Formats: sequence, structure tokens, C-alpha cells
Amino acid sequence: MALRRAKALTVLVAAAVIAAAPAAHAQQRIIIQRGTQVEVIEPPRDNRPFLMRLFGLGQPEPVAPAPGVRVLKAPPPGQRKAARPAVIKPQNPKKDDARVVLVIGDRLAADLGRGLDVAFADRPDIRIETKTAEDAGLASTGDIDWKAFLEARLTEKPRPVAVVAMIGRADGRPIELPDRMVDFPSPDWETIYKARLNELMRVVREHAVPFQWVGLVPVASQQATNDVTYIDGVIRDEASEKGTTYIDVWEPFSQNGAFVASGPDLDGQVRQLRLKDGVGFTRSGARKLAFYVQQSLGSALDVAAPTANLMQQVSGDGLVMLLNDPGAAGEDKLITAADLTPPKPGTPLHRLVVEGLPLDPVPGRYGSTAVR
Repeated sequence: MALRRAKALTVLVAAAVIAAAPAAHAQQRIIIQRGTQVEVIEPPRDNRPFLMRLFGLGQPEPVAPAPGVRVLKAPPPGQRKAARPAVIKPQNPKKDDARVVLVIGDRLAADLGRGLDVAFADRPDIRIETKTAEDAGLASTGDIDWKAFLEARLTEKPRPVAVVAMIGRADGRPIELPDRMVDFPSPDWETIYKARLNELMRVVREHAVPFQWVGLVPVASQQATNDVTYIDGVIRDEASEKGTTYIDVWEPFSQNGAFVASGPDLDGQVRQLRLKDGVGFTRSGARKLAFYVQQSLGSALDVAAPTANLMQQVSGDGLVMLLNDPGAAGEDKLITAADLTPPKPGTPLHRLVVEGLPLDPVPGRYGSTAVR
């Protein structure tokens, strides 16, 4: 009878252990990784005696975490930790009297404007202003009348200190006139296009504002690249003839003259410079494009502006010498040979000038060869 009770108790204990095993394994350490941070969630410890844990008697006593150990509680189901707000790096605010660089053109000019914003982000005295449209050009005046826009904008305040244009990518099309269509490309098309180019250059020139015309770049489409090559040549010739600065950016964004999507950035690292559509610029490409324009703008932004305040920086204290004063020399005739007093014989000057002999070395001085 006792043996039978012992066997029954053994079976009961074994069953309880087997039943409690899944629960014990269910309480495992939980590791949560958020980005570069790792959080560890420890399961609650059960300090009850074995038999109490075996038969589910009593409640486990709370255990304080060890010093230096961070124990995080799992959030209730359906409750998520609020995401941290994005950190925006503050930019230097522009001054109220900041000099304005006006950028006009199509979508490539818009990319150029964004690149110039980055290039001059640390210059509170320079502000980039853009006036662009997706396919704006000179072959069609439907998008923006550039001549009318420049005539109005260059008379407004603040007056731009420089104008940068990048136009022509979408101009590989016929020019529509009131009485006819002019085919592209053709001699008549080139004549009309040059006349429209000259109108813009003349408006900017009449307002005495430096004008920078940025050349075109190849695109993914071979046919479009052929059109762009022709238009870029027309722009370059007209700019050179009319005295407008032409900035050639074809080579930095091509390989053997053809379109290339990737290339070295300003740090020399090979990066994606053009968008997947084969036309626009990536952030790295726009910054690289802006670099060449930034170099050309140096004379207009960093040299011309400071010279205007040079007279204000000069102090009025102290004596002033007039370089054109006729009485400054105190003489009214030129010196002649008769006015010279010859050196006396026996003097070092007579020995050197009249006799043509070297002077005696001074003992102890460098160059003296006298032996002591």
C-alpha cells in the first residue's frame, strides 16, 4: 500500500514538473534592438520554494534589480513608444541686406539653385533666388517670358548682384511664329534662337549686372543628347560674342562626351550624380554643378562688394602726403656730374670708386680670410 502511494506521488510530481516546464521556458529574456540601441527585458524572478512553485502556491516576491543594471518593462500590447522627432540642423539665417543671386531656367536650373543653396549655406550675406519651370526654354515662350521677367525683376529691390541662367535642355523643338513653324534644326531656327538669347543678355547688360550662362549637359537619351549638343554650341557662340560668361560643365558630367550617371563628387568619391530618369541631378550632382558656378561667381560676390566700402574703412587721423605735390621734392633742377664732390684720396670710398680696388677685410667679420 505504501509502495503504491509512493509510485502515485512520483507520477504526480513528474506530471507537475512536465506541466511547469513550458511555463518556465516561456519566461525568457527579451532583447529589443532599435537602431543602434539594444534594450534587454528581464523576466520576473520566482524566489518561492520548489514545492510552492510546483503546486502554484503563493506569489513570487519582487526582486530589486542589481546595481547598474537597467531593467525595462515590456509595453502593454498595442502600445508603442512614440518616435523621437527628427532633428533638423539649424541653418545660418540670411541677413536682411543679403546679396541676391538670381537663378533662372528649367528643371536643371532648379537643381542648380538647390546646389547653390548648399554651397552658400554658411554665407548669411548671400541668398539664392530661383525662377524656374520644368521645361522652360527659348524655343517656346508659353511657359515664361524671360525678357519681360528680367526687365521687371532687375528693377525691383533687392536688386540681384548676379544672374545665372541654365536654359536650353527642352529647346530641341520647332519654333512657332505667328505665320509659320520653323523646323529644328535649321539655319532659320538658329537665327531666331540667337536673337532671343541676345535679348536676354542685352537686358541684363543694360542693368550692369554680371551674367553667367551655364552650359548644358548630356542626358540618357542619345537623340536628346544630340539636340542638346547642337543647342549648347549655339549658346556658347552667342555668349562669347556678346561678352557673357559661359560656364562649360559638359566634361564633368560625361565620359568621352557621352552621358554617365555616376562619377566623382566634390570629395572624389564615386556617387550617383544623375537621377534615374537620365535628366535631373541628384543631391551630389547638384552640389557638383553648383561648384563650377560658385567659382565663376567669386569675382561678383567676394571682390566687387568689399571694394565699395574701402573708403569707409580708412581712418582720417594722421598726416596725408600728396604724391602729385610739385613742391614735395624741394628742388627745381636735376643733379649733374658737376654737383658731385669726388672722394678724397686714401679714403675707402676713393679706393672703391676711383681706384676700383676692393675694400680691406674687417678682422673677425664674415668673409675675412686673414690668418691669426
